[in-house]
This record gives sequence, structure tokens and C-alpha cells, in this order.
Amino acid sequence: MKKIILSIIGLLYLSIGHIQAQQLPHYTQYMYNMNILNPAYAGSKGTEIISFGTLYRSQWYSASGGPKTLTANVHGAFNENNGVGLSFIDDKYGPIKQSMVTADYSHTLHFGKTNLAFGLKAGINMFRVGNNYYIAQPNDPVLSYSLSDTRLNLGAGLFYYSDKYYLSVSVPNFIPNKFNNGNGYQATDQVHLFIAGGYVFDLSEDFKLKPHFLLFNSINQSIQADLNLNMLYDNRFELGLSYRLNDAVSGLFNIRLFDSLRVGYAYDIHLSDIAYYSPTSQEFFLNYDWSLSKKVMLSPRYF
Repeated sequence: MKKIILSIIGLLYLSIGHIQAQQLPHYTQYMYNMNILNPAYAGSKGTEIISFGTLYRSQWYSASGGPKTLTANVHGAFNENNGVGLSFIDDKYGPIKQSMVTADYSHTLHFGKTNLAFGLKAGINMFRVGNNYYIAQPNDPVLSYSLSDTRLNLGAGLFYYSDKYYLSVSVPNFIPNKFNNGNGYQATDQVHLFIAGGYVFDLSEDFKLKPHFLLFNSINQSIQADLNLNMLYDNRFELGLSYRLNDAVSGLFNIRLFDSLRVGYAYDIHLSDIAYYSPTSQEFFLNYDWSLSKKVMLSPRYF
């Protein structure tokens, strides 16, 4: 099993070509937004559950034109081995708007108490740059023209998990699309690799410790890391701290209001130079698990 996982990680990493440009949005509460990053997560909650999720992030929210990201997803399994999902990202920053709509498919192999899912993602990426926004350098030729273009997006990933831990490896966008405005100016998608994992430690009957990590990388960019530690009480209340390497520290809180609904909030305090202009970011998420059968009791899901 280790050889399978390491081989796929290597192939996904080598698939990142020589390209540079647009960054994918990042999330503090990635562990509750996993279907956006990895199509292999689709259907991982079983055949009796359809999961809905949404997340809103205001990056550098006190700065004018700071990134605003909205994600939404729905996924489920139509049998024990196959799952499907639909994902949406709307990302705005200054005059730039990027929207992605993708369909997800996963196939899962079961090994007793562990599972290994392979996922594929396919959809469209819509990129827009408006020229009706205040620009600090009005003579910048890149932002002097509007740009509107749509391209195909393909991604893939794997998700290895049990009731107590998970490992996620994914490249949500294999294709380094070039968006053109017809005047010789273009923007290019940057291919990203995401590696995430988490574990649940039982401290007592009521308390559980949940460490998580996220590593992400793109061409011409050093590896970035998020390290997170959450404490879960009574399978209902969760409180945590997160550190994004050389960028931010974060406080996280979420609560399971009832068996099927969980809501959460994260507050980032930035440590990098951007803190001079906007010291904080905020993030909200809502996840809902719809049980298809009244006879099925929803057991707590940690990931």
C-alpha cells in the first residue's frame, strides 16, 4: 500500500510543468472543504449520505479589492465503490474574477478498515479581467485591456482514509491554461499540488485531538505549509489553532448544531508584510449531510 501511494504522489508531482501565473485560492479550514481540492473525496461518506458544503473566505478583508472566495460542492456515492460530485469556485481579487465549475468522479477500493479512492475532475475555468477598476499604475498594459476567456480544466487525486485518519494528494488543475484577450496579453493558470493529512487521537470519552497538515506547491514557488491542531469535545464543539508558514496564525471554531449540520469560522492574523495593509482575514463554512434513509443514524465524521 505504501508503494502505491508513494508512486502516485511522485507521478502527480512530476506532472507539474514549467508554468507560472494565477494562484489557486487557499483555505484555512481546508479539512472541511476537501471536495474542492480533491475529487477522490466524492462519495467518501457512504451510499446513504448526500453531502452539501459551502465556504466563504475574505482574504485581507480590510483592504480594498482583497480576494473574496466562495466555494460550493455537493457529492455522494451511488454504490459502495463509485462516487460523484459537483464543485464550484468563485474567486475575485481586484479587477480579476475567476470561476470554476467541475464534475467529480471517484472510485474506491476497500481494504478492511481502510479505503483508497482515486478521483478525476473535469470542467471549465472562466477568467475575467475588467478595466473599470482603479489601478495604481494606470499605464500597466496588462490591466489596460479587459479579458474574458473560458478554458477546459482537468484534475485528479487520491484519498486514503479510515475512521481515524486520512491522506489526500491532488492536482486540481492539470492544464496550464492560457487566457487571451486578443491584444497580445494573457494570464496563465498555475498548476498546483496539494498534500493533506489528519489523525484523531482519543484523549478520553469526550475529548479528541485532531492534528492536520496541508502542503501545497506550484512552479517557481517554494512549498507552503499549514499546520493545524484542533480539540473536539463531545463530537460537537471544535476549537483549534493553525499556523501557515511565514504567513499567518489562525483561530478556528466550529460546532455541530445537530447530527447533519456543522458550521465553522476561522480568523487569520497575518505575519507577512501584507499585515501592514490588512492584518486579518476571515472564513466561514457550512456543511450539511442529508441522510437518504430515516433508518440510518448519522455517525460522527471526523474528516
